[in-house]
Amino acid sequence: NIGSAIKILRKTIGYSQADLAKQCNISINALSQIEIGDTFPHKSTINALCKAFNISQAYLLVFAITDEDVPKHKRDVINVLKTCMLKTLLA
Repeated sequence: NIGSAIKILRKTIGYSQADLAKQCNISINALSQIEIGDTFPHKSTINALCKAFNISQAYLLVFAITDEDVPKHKRDVINVLKTCMLKTLLA
């Protein structure tokens, strides 16, 4: 779920919706719709979001992986990876 990933990253970094929307040149409403999963961001918006978060698109895709996306026996590995990546972002 890319919307949830964006919301988690935004909150982890400490951006408000208004701050992030402004950096990405989109409306707050558009960002809100993305975060709740009502719309999927355009490629240009994904690029702008990744630039604002200072991450690659690959990182964003890893954050978008949910438990339902991976077999049960691999969920712990994905969750550890996501936790480590978040810590790296905050360093």
